[in-house]
Amino acid sequence: MATLKLHLTGDGIDLTGAIKNTLEEKFKKLEKYLGDDEEREISADIVVKKEKYRASVEIVIYHVFDHTLRIKKETDDLYTAIDYVVDAAEKQLRRLKDKVVTEAKRDAQKNSFKRSITFVEEEVVEKPVEIIEVEPELYKPISVEDAVIKLLGSNREFVVFCNVETGNAAVVYKRKDGNVGLIEMPSCK
Repeated sequence: MATLKLHLTGDGIDLTGAIKNTLEEKFKKLEKYLGDDEEREISADIVVKKEKYRASVEIVIYHVFDHTLRIKKETDDLYTAIDYVVDAAEKQLRRLKDKVVTEAKRDAQKNSFKRSITFVEEEVVEKPVEIIEVEPELYKPISVEDAVIKLLGSNREFVVFCNVETGNAAVVYKRKDGNVGLIEMPSCK
């Protein structure tokens, strides 16, 4: 378990042995949220201030899962401020650790899924492409409307024809959306 190294500073107050012991004892319980790395040492600055009748405690914990936590509380009682800051730090550290653990588990699942996929290459036997000539149907030049009627009256996917209006070769074909498409070729002359 990582250790938390505290740097205590008193501003307007002498940090007595009792205050230091309380701070060290309370913050010791936060170490369980700092990760499992035994050699890792995380530093925290604790500033205790006393101004007239108000006491404030501020803690900054550095490099916890690549984050810096800052918590500050000002109250009438120093020990109440210490308790508040410790509880707030514990909540934030718990949330942060849960987030890191959840992300690590999700990443591990993604990686195990990637590893479980294996690719099996099938041997593909390529057949040479054969060109099969079809006897062309010779038609007189017809209109686009007549070509569409011919297309819809047959089980063909397309009809090639000579457009009577333009004299160009054209194709009408059945589209996937149920409509009929027209492709007209410009003269090849």
